[in-house]
Amino acid sequence: MKLRVGVIGVGPMGMGHVRHYRALEDCDLVAVVDRDPARRAEAATLSGAQAFASVEEILDRVDAVSIASPTITHTEVALKCIEAGIHVLVEKPLAQSEALARQIVDAAAAKGVTLQVGHIERFNPAFSAAKEVVNDPRYVIADRLSPYSFRSRDIGVVFDMMIHDLDIIFEFLDDEVASFEALGIPVLSPSEDMCDVRLRFKGGAIADVRASRVSMKRMRKFRLFQSDGYVSIDYGQRSISTFRMSDKVRSGELDPLTVDPSQLEDPFGFVFGEMLDVEEYSMESKDALRAELRSFLDACRGLHPPEVTGEDGLRAVRLADQIQIAVQEYLAQEAARAGIQLPK
Repeated sequence: MKLRVGVIGVGPMGMGHVRHYRALEDCDLVAVVDRDPARRAEAATLSGAQAFASVEEILDRVDAVSIASPTITHTEVALKCIEAGIHVLVEKPLAQSEALARQIVDAAAAKGVTLQVGHIERFNPAFSAAKEVVNDPRYVIADRLSPYSFRSRDIGVVFDMMIHDLDIIFEFLDDEVASFEALGIPVLSPSEDMCDVRLRFKGGAIADVRASRVSMKRMRKFRLFQSDGYVSIDYGQRSISTFRMSDKVRSGELDPLTVDPSQLEDPFGFVFGEMLDVEEYSMESKDALRAELRSFLDACRGLHPPEVTGEDGLRAVRLADQIQIAVQEYLAQEAARAGIQLPK
C-alpha cells in the first residue's frame, strides 16, 4: 500500500521534497502546506497535490510528512503531526534548541511513530565510502563555506550549516565532547554568519570545525587524520582521497629522514609515489535527497530503523546549542570591550 505523504513548507528545500516525492512510485504526494498562497499554489501545480494553508487541515489526510518549514516552527508543527499519529521527517536542524528538540524526540517515542532528521550528508555517497576506510581518527578538520543565500535567516550559521558537520563528526568519532572553544561573527545577519570551533573529545581526539555563509567560494571538505595516514572527503565533488604510509616506509626499507631531496628528480612525485600510497575515489552519481526520502518511507513501513534518528538529531542540536551560547557570550564580551551595545 502506498503511503500518503505531505510536505509542510514549500520554500527551496521543501520544493525539493515535493519534486522527489512526486517521482517516487511507492508513495502518493497528496498535500502541500505553506502560509504563502503563491508558494503553495506553485507547489500544487507542480505536483498535482492539494494545497493547504495550515497543518491542521491535513492531519487526517496523510500517513507521513516532510517538515521543511522555518526552523522556529519545527517543534510546533512536528508535535501536531506526531499527536495525530503521522510519521515525520524533520529537516535539519531538528529544532532551534536542545529543549525543543527533546520535546519532539520524546513525543515520537511515546506515540510510536517514525521520526527521521534531515541530515542529508549521511546519504552522500562520499560519506558512505569514507565509513569503509576511516578507523580511528585523532584529528578532524571540517570546512563548510558558502556564499550568502538569503535563506535560513531565522537561525545562525551554526544551526544552518555547521550542524551537518557536527553530526558527521559524531558518526566518525562516537565519543563525547569534553570541552570546546568557539567564536563567531555576524556579518549580514543578527546572529553569527561565520563560526570557528575547536572540539576536544574525552578520548583525546580534536576537531576544528569552520562554517561561513558569507564566503566568496563554496566548499564542503572533511579531513580525518589517523595513525596510518589521512582521509580527505569532498562532499561537493562527492569524492574521497586516502593518503597512507607506503609499505616501504612502514617496513623500514625507506626512511624519510635519510632521503636527500637534492638527489631527487621529482621530489613531489617521490613523496606521493614512494613514501605515501595515494588512492582517489570518485563516487557514482546519486541524488542524496531522493535516497533520504526513500529511506524515510521504508522506515515508516518498518523495513529498517531511521538512518538518522531523533536521538541523532538531538545530539547535534545539543552541541550546536552549546556552541551558539558560547558564541553569543564571546560577542557580548567583545562588545563590552569595545563599548558597543548589542541589539536585543
